[in-house]
Amino acid sequence: MFQALQGIDTIQLTGHYHTMIKMVEKMGLSLSSEFHNTPVGEVVKRITKESQQDHTTRYKRDQFPPTVEVVKLSSEKLLSNYMIIIRNTPLLFDLAKYHKTPKDKYCLIVFAGLHQPHKRLSSEAFKRMSLFLKRKTLKLYALDIAYDIQDPTPITNEGLKPFRERFNTLGNPRAEHYLNSYYLHFEGRRILYYDKYLKAMENKEKIPNQWQGWKRLEIRLTFDVFQFNRFNFIDYIKSYDFIEALEGVDEVARLANIVSFDRDYLLYQLNGLIDNRFFNNRESQKQFNSVEALERFKSLGFRRYMVPF
Repeated sequence: MFQALQGIDTIQLTGHYHTMIKMVEKMGLSLSSEFHNTPVGEVVKRITKESQQDHTTRYKRDQFPPTVEVVKLSSEKLLSNYMIIIRNTPLLFDLAKYHKTPKDKYCLIVFAGLHQPHKRLSSEAFKRMSLFLKRKTLKLYALDIAYDIQDPTPITNEGLKPFRERFNTLGNPRAEHYLNSYYLHFEGRRILYYDKYLKAMENKEKIPNQWQGWKRLEIRLTFDVFQFNRFNFIDYIKSYDFIEALEGVDEVARLANIVSFDRDYLLYQLNGLIDNRFFNNRESQKQFNSVEALERFKSLGFRRYMVPF
């Protein structure tokens, strides 16, 4: 199929809700609370479930139920073409309390489905996304780094224990097997390993048979929302903190027996988000995220951004 590819799949930010609304309106876009017939439904369920595990007694909590809205960044019906905005979760309540602001001042902004080597994603959506990622007031909360590999071994309940034991050096995580996935929950880090091919088939996506055995390792990095002088996304990926984080997730990948992978896909994503000129020519607009576009990127003599190792 392909050499193991590394890329960013999900980005989560926190910010002021009304500031976000002004940005959306200025771009000529609109919010919608109707998302049940869109690709974002599964992501919304997962994020809201994770965030609602809250046993803290909160004042007037019933007056602030969790809400989800979406903004469509491009016309195609792909997960990567939606911005998900979530409000009134325990994380956001705590953030508001810390800053002594109204409960519903903050929101969580989610961009998901960004690492899809079998699809051609929208360059228009990525251009619009980059405007939010460059905004200084939208702070990075979580980042999912994904590694795609080909492995014919099925994901079963019996395989959970040996998979979990590979990561003994990282601590003692809570481990779960759900359908075709393994979940490991550490402090400040989540590891997910799942059958990407079967998931695509379950979602009724058109995918060639030669992609059978496609597995994905996702490592989520989370950041302290109460830290002073937090990074926005663009500043973070230009920092030494990001270099150290990549070294850490690469080590996790090696524990999962992923010893060789291609970082060009990650660089391709980051260069496009930092400098939209990588999307400007006609071929890139048609072929963003395609095999052809990645090969063209590899041959370029100029890159705006490089990981220094």
